[in-house]
Amino acid sequence: MPSAGKRKPRPAVAPYLSVHDARKALDYYQAAFGAVEMMRWVDPDNGRIGHAEIRIGERSIYLADEYPETTELGLRSPLTLGGSSFQFWLTVDDVDGVTERAVAAGGKLLRAVEQSAQDGRRSRVEDPCGHIWTISSH
Repeated sequence: MPSAGKRKPRPAVAPYLSVHDARKALDYYQAAFGAVEMMRWVDPDNGRIGHAEIRIGERSIYLADEYPETTELGLRSPLTLGGSSFQFWLTVDDVDGVTERAVAAGGKLLRAVEQSAQDGRRSRVEDPCGHIWTISSH
């Protein structure tokens, strides 16, 4: 992880995920999508990851463990809620390879790699945290 010194500016908008097990999520995103962990803060009161930042390609994603008991945060994961209201669209050069890695790392294949007239090759994978990823070459 980079030192706590000079950091890149934060993006104007970044997805902030609530996950059931942030340590597992960080391991999965690194193995499946080549994510680079930029920082991690562990809550000293309960050992949960209170905030982490990763980069996939040029994009930042923030995530934290669930905190359903607090009204300030009220973070609940898709596993707790029974689904998510959004999905990721990940554009890569090697859809087959990334899909294989995502499934091998613990993701659930929802749609096998197929050729799409408008999107090139694509697949869909649900990560272990309940988030859906469309992996596309377009």
